[in-house]
Amino acid sequence: MASEQPHPPLGIVKSASDAYQNMSSCRGSAVKTLFERMTVLVAGRYRCQPAYGEAKDYLVAYYGKQRFFIENSDVFMVDEKRAALPLLDEQKLASQDFSELEQLAVVYRHHIVGEALSAYAAPAKYGISVLAFSAFDEGEYAHSTGFRLRVYNPTKKTIKYIRVELTGMNAVDDVVRDRFAGPVKKVRGIGPIEPQGISEYTFDHLWFTDTVEWPKLVSLRVDYMDGSSKTIKNLGLVKVAQKFQDVVDWENN
Repeated sequence: MASEQPHPPLGIVKSASDAYQNMSSCRGSAVKTLFERMTVLVAGRYRCQPAYGEAKDYLVAYYGKQRFFIENSDVFMVDEKRAALPLLDEQKLASQDFSELEQLAVVYRHHIVGEALSAYAAPAKYGISVLAFSAFDEGEYAHSTGFRLRVYNPTKKTIKYIRVELTGMNAVDDVVRDRFAGPVKKVRGIGPIEPQGISEYTFDHLWFTDTVEWPKLVSLRVDYMDGSSKTIKNLGLVKVAQKFQDVVDWENN
């Protein structure tokens, strides 16, 4: 296998998709959800003809040593690479040696995981890594909006408090003002958050209106147990991209 195709083509999963770790008689089993933009090494095509209905086309792909059957249409590939893929069946899958392909896929996986871990750790000098934040509607009758925050501690210190100043933005990106307070809201997340720890916070009824579409973070202040603190004004310096979070979540599940 390795001598015929020393550089197996890469595929990129278009969106979060179900894949199967086993396929028998066109019935997949051991379902695993692949994350958006996941990079896989593609070994070949697998055409499945069920007893009833139309045939379905899958790709046989590797992520590390894990092998998956993914619907052909769920994976982006260069057209000429896709056209050159060998056709595989159960007999070929059982008889061919895919060990070199698995080893190469392990190298790719280690590289991808390394990039993700570096992205988590990179904001350490600023004091915190922000994984996610969002506004959420608190129901048809409440007419209020809450705020969620998820953070990671990339430092060697234990975090005591996280103080956030933020504004609510409407559908046309104007600041929302409600009748009870000014445009800038202040919330505090209570620790401790140990080094390499993750914490999530939910703040209910932050805006007494349902017109808030998204929150704009004005500043973050991180207070540590040793009495020191850091303030971040530029969120771009501490935000971890979703693609890196997907990699880490995959490894932890």
